Amino acid sequence: MPLKIELKPHESIVIGEALITNDGERTRFYIEGNIPILREKFILREKDANTPSKRIYFIVQQMYLSRNPEKLHSIYLEYVRDLQNASASLIPYISAVNECIINSDYYAAIKAASTLIQKEDELFGEALKGNI
Repeated sequence: MPLKIELKPHESIVIGEALITNDGERTRFYIEGNIPILREKFILREKDANTPSKRIYFIVQQMYLSRNPEKLHSIYLEYVRDLQNASASLIPYISAVNECIINSDYYAAIKAASTLIQKEDELFGEALKGNI
């Protein structure tokens, strides 16, 4: 069964390694096949990865979109080490991301990394926005 995608005017989507941006009209199309897809609301641009958890999210996103995600694991582990050293209270949320990566379920890892960002914001909120 194909995946039905509807894009609002000027909305973006990543399909495989391509960023696709809609024009000024609402668009609907269908995708068949097994390829990574990220809707705009899940896309984090590198310039916006400005907190430790967002850097983890960004690299996990890159793993999901990559043909060779293993090459990014060392960067991911570096980011995770830094965050674990900074805040032990986030370790359970980091562990959830780790579990997904171990199982090569990078889409689930993106969702777990999203939760990690929320918890980081709850713990550090305004302090992170002003200092990083």
